Amino acid sequence: MRVAFEVVGVPEVCEGIENGIARMQIAVFNQMRAEMLKLRNYTVSEHMNGPTGPNTVSQRSGNLARSVVSQVEDDGTLIEGVVGVPEASTAEKYARILHDGGTTRAHIIQAKNAKALAFQMNGQTVFRRLVHHPGSNIPARPYLSSALRERADIIKRNLTEAMRG
Repeated sequence: MRVAFEVVGVPEVCEGIENGIARMQIAVFNQMRAEMLKLRNYTVSEHMNGPTGPNTVSQRSGNLARSVVSQVEDDGTLIEGVVGVPEASTAEKYARILHDGGTTRAHIIQAKNAKALAFQMNGQTVFRRLVHHPGSNIPARPYLSSALRERADIIKRNLTEAMRG
């Protein structure tokens, strides 16, 4: 006895599967972009404002907060979202030492855009052309990783929904 069968429509089935995968990739990419923007905004609002704590930084000028960006890259097999301070940013070194902690060596600070530096010392405003800074020991305040930890479950849930949708 001999049994034979023919599969009809294989190219159409393959095309349908590929289209479904492409639609899912687009949905996940768009959701990842939205999640990274929300994470960036959450980081700035919850970890860069208010009192300085173990996972927050206080800001004066807002330069660090303005330097925090979100981006998403898709290489066809991996969709990767990133929130952070780019290396080309003027705040990059400052951002890194605040996040990871570290020390600075003793150094001289000189006035560049004015004739003197102005700062508070014992409640008095003091003016100097240069200051011999003794160096600093800066504790880690992981504002970026803390924000991600706090939002990770929400991000995972939303990306999973985007894959299912």
